[in-house]
Amino acid sequence: MEKFIEINSIKLPGDFSKKRDLRYDTRHLDGSRLDAYDLEQYDNDSIFYDVFFDISNRFLYTVGPPFLNLQRFLFPITCRINNDREKYLFQVDEYFDRNIAIGKLSLKDLALYDENIIEFDFNKRFQWCVRIGLNRSEIKPVIVTTIQKDNRIKWIMEWIDYYSQNYGIDQTIIYDNNSSNRGDLKSISDDRLMIVAWDFKYGPTRSHANQFCQLGSLNHCRLKFGANNIIMNFDIDELLYLNNSKLRMYFKRYNLMIFDGYRVPFIKPITEDFSYADFSFRDKRPQQGGLKYFYKPRAVVANNIHDALLEGHQGLLLKKLRTRYYRLCNAQKNNRIYKCLLDLMAAILKLKIANVNEAYFLHFIGITTNWKSIYWDRRKETIPSDNHIRFKIQ
Repeated sequence: MEKFIEINSIKLPGDFSKKRDLRYDTRHLDGSRLDAYDLEQYDNDSIFYDVFFDISNRFLYTVGPPFLNLQRFLFPITCRINNDREKYLFQVDEYFDRNIAIGKLSLKDLALYDENIIEFDFNKRFQWCVRIGLNRSEIKPVIVTTIQKDNRIKWIMEWIDYYSQNYGIDQTIIYDNNSSNRGDLKSISDDRLMIVAWDFKYGPTRSHANQFCQLGSLNHCRLKFGANNIIMNFDIDELLYLNNSKLRMYFKRYNLMIFDGYRVPFIKPITEDFSYADFSFRDKRPQQGGLKYFYKPRAVVANNIHDALLEGHQGLLLKKLRTRYYRLCNAQKNNRIYKCLLDLMAAILKLKIANVNEAYFLHFIGITTNWKSIYWDRRKETIPSDNHIRFKIQ
């Protein structure tokens, strides 16, 4: 299996008169309008990040940004495979308030070859054609995935080792967002590592409503490499803390396992060549927001950054139960009746939000290239206080 994975992306033709509009023309943080710096980071011309077969080669998938205003110009989309006379209507669904678009076509009864000709027609406005090989990926029992840009190779190698040694990770899949050190990343000698070239605009850092790149990578990983296995979603600056025996229990019982985390603030290390072990204080209280998770791919409809939509959870009753479950988990009560109620709801939903007393992740603020410094300086030094406690990583 190849270590470096190329993709088949589709962009609007250069002479196409329309571009993707913003979802909201404001910053996420303060409501002010996006400026030229923000707009330069916005992906206004990607249609599909990748066109690919699933791991069983039974479906053709696409993952991309939402179409927004482009839908009225590009739909309907038709697809033809290997010069077959029939053109198939290509179904695309959007999720999470139009933040990600996923397309799917069943390949049942269609003859496939080592190389296959895939043709798309976008409302007769333009066509796209490419040869796509069968998906030869091996099904790995446990995968950890992330998107990264320009992180130190030392951090990446230690991050891979941590998850492999503590949780028996079989495959690490890194979506590299056009890093300047990609050559060094590709030179890492580790059979567990796979790199996907994910060279798309990330989106304005001050407008979460206009960022699609990371959602694309998460859903791509599930659809291209997922099967009857487990996929973990943690960033390079996040280390999961969980007893290994409980990990196996969670794998068996739940389709989705969600973790809260503690921030590890930037208390300036002695050396400039620092890494995870050079930080020894974390916050006493869990951070607000920023949940991470692992899941069973076959049970998930769509991945969000901090959560995932499970099969069946779009139904009204399950949706209400899930919403109530989230609220109860955030209440932080600590009695036996309350715990039994949460356990019952979790069993019904096949969803577990871990209590921080038994499982959490550490969010290392200093493990960063500080690329969001335009509105948040993660390297601003913190002074230890009564709000922090000492810890050691596993």
